[in-house]
Amino acid sequence: MPKQIASLLLLMLLSVIGQAQPKLSTKNKKAIVFYQSAIKAYDKYEYDTAEKELELAVDKDKNFIEAYLLMAQVYQETRRYEQAIEVSEKAIAINPDFFPNIYLNVGNLNLFLGRYQRALEHLTRFISYPNIRPNLREKANKSIATCQFAVKAIENPVPFNPISLGSNVNTPLNEYWPSLSADENTLVITVNLPKDSSATDIYRYGQEDFFISQRDTSGLWGIARNIGAPINTDSNEGAQSIAAGGNHMFYTVCRGVCNIYVADRLPDGSWGNPRTVPGKLNADRYSDKQPSISPDGNHLYFVSTRPGGFGGYDIWRSAKQPDGSWGIPTNLGATINSSGDEQSPFIHFDNQTLYFASNGHVGMGGLDLFVTRKQSDTTWSVPANLGYPINTYRDEDGLIVNARGTTAYYSSDRNTDTGRDIYTFALYPEVRPIPSSYITGTILDESNGRAVPANFQLIDLERNEVIMHTNADARGEYMVCIPSNRNYGLFASAEGYLYHSENFSLQGVHSIDKPFRKNIYLKPFAVGQVLVMRNIFFQTDSYELLSESAVELNRLVELLRVNPLVRIEVGGHTDNVGSDSYNQQLSEKRASSVAQYIIGKGIDVGRITWKGYGEQQPMSSNETEEGRAENRRTEIRIVGI
Repeated sequence: MPKQIASLLLLMLLSVIGQAQPKLSTKNKKAIVFYQSAIKAYDKYEYDTAEKELELAVDKDKNFIEAYLLMAQVYQETRRYEQAIEVSEKAIAINPDFFPNIYLNVGNLNLFLGRYQRALEHLTRFISYPNIRPNLREKANKSIATCQFAVKAIENPVPFNPISLGSNVNTPLNEYWPSLSADENTLVITVNLPKDSSATDIYRYGQEDFFISQRDTSGLWGIARNIGAPINTDSNEGAQSIAAGGNHMFYTVCRGVCNIYVADRLPDGSWGNPRTVPGKLNADRYSDKQPSISPDGNHLYFVSTRPGGFGGYDIWRSAKQPDGSWGIPTNLGATINSSGDEQSPFIHFDNQTLYFASNGHVGMGGLDLFVTRKQSDTTWSVPANLGYPINTYRDEDGLIVNARGTTAYYSSDRNTDTGRDIYTFALYPEVRPIPSSYITGTILDESNGRAVPANFQLIDLERNEVIMHTNADARGEYMVCIPSNRNYGLFASAEGYLYHSENFSLQGVHSIDKPFRKNIYLKPFAVGQVLVMRNIFFQTDSYELLSESAVELNRLVELLRVNPLVRIEVGGHTDNVGSDSYNQQLSEKRASSVAQYIIGKGIDVGRITWKGYGEQQPMSSNETEEGRAENRRTEIRIVGI
């Protein structure tokens, strides 16, 4: 039962009790004695005693309204919501206008149980009273909006066929926060274990640990086993996120407040000693938890109660600093965060699509799952509810989606017999992320074949936005997960080298076990070296630069700024379509357009020359479209250092 509903009734009821003692709805002295005894027991949390005393009170006077109201509160405290509704309805039947606030509480109780039409009746009756408190009217209107949304959602269900991961993963205990390895064969979950065999309320007396399950060759999940020390301790660990490369795990540890920790995978496959993430991510006096690491490893998304939010838990993001620490987090803003709680953020492998749970946005009640898409580095689309029956009146959260964007995993307590469990389902197209593929390769020095630990960037040319930004390791090897079927500029750079430029549109989906492989060769900075600028685009049969060219042109401008002695020649090249004279003129004008752009950005004209080569220096055969595309290019030649 949501705490806010129980607390709301308690506050309303105590006000009635305090004000109504001299003039209770009964004159039966024995009923009043039992009622007063029940209040004392209730104040001591002796709910069994309070219930017995209240039963005696209404036995003496079956029209004793206050006794029914307090009994409803006892039932709520002990999670007997059906009975709470029943005795509340008895109070209403005795005198419908005695305590108008009861309609708000009974409405929210019915909402909590998914009885939307019945909830609407009570909530609508509540707001019909003229003198209710503004804050309660606001709460009622929010609940009404939830009911109206839910009724419409049920009438228009989305495709959904949840499948439990089975008894090897799900048990009578609560399992949640799934995370999946890149190859989709290793599952890590959080399990709420009783601290001892006598513990009956694991929410209050449980301990969270990580469990791991492996998928076998037949596709079945093996028995989930405790991941063990040094990750699991006597404290609560949970809400883990595994980096795309599989070598780092970020997760939550709660000792009073919650903080985010990181552990590294050791060469033998085990996990090293965990540590709090370095830098300024964790707050001292506020909880930070439920991390999600971006696929390029440069941002951590998480939820926090720190100041500067919009209420409850908000989603925040911290950027990785050049020294490997994490910077001061920024709030994702009012489009995503609400006055309620946002939970379980998951940034997909496309680095653009964010899934999260919220009870603050209008939904089905409880925690619902939402999706939002990055519009710029700081703005996001209005979150979309994933719809019914993915979302229900119960809590849904902890959703993750595989790299292909087709299959979701999440936790739900939809089966009350087994508690919270892990389910998987096919994600319907409208809420899928961009399918993402894995690219791997080695960055090498073209002159000697040695590895170069270069910087690697993938940029959306249309939006001029960095999609991925990572570094090759000491062996020059890199692996990135990128959105497929999109047009990107790929750039690799390292000190002492010309940057490498590619125009990249990856077709199809390449999994982690069958990645797309591309080696990159960097040219040392030297006179005579040629840089092919693959992300310079012109209007067809024109020398007018397209806006997508700005990404690479600005990169070249920056290269010239940090190397003020470098002089270059801009060379324009065409394929053999058209006459020699036409191609020659077109190549000259295109080379001139590039040169003028650079000069217009403040580079001294004395450092730039330009020349058109027409169709005279092909790189590939002009017999194929692919070859002709290779030949239509802009080159930069270093002519002086």
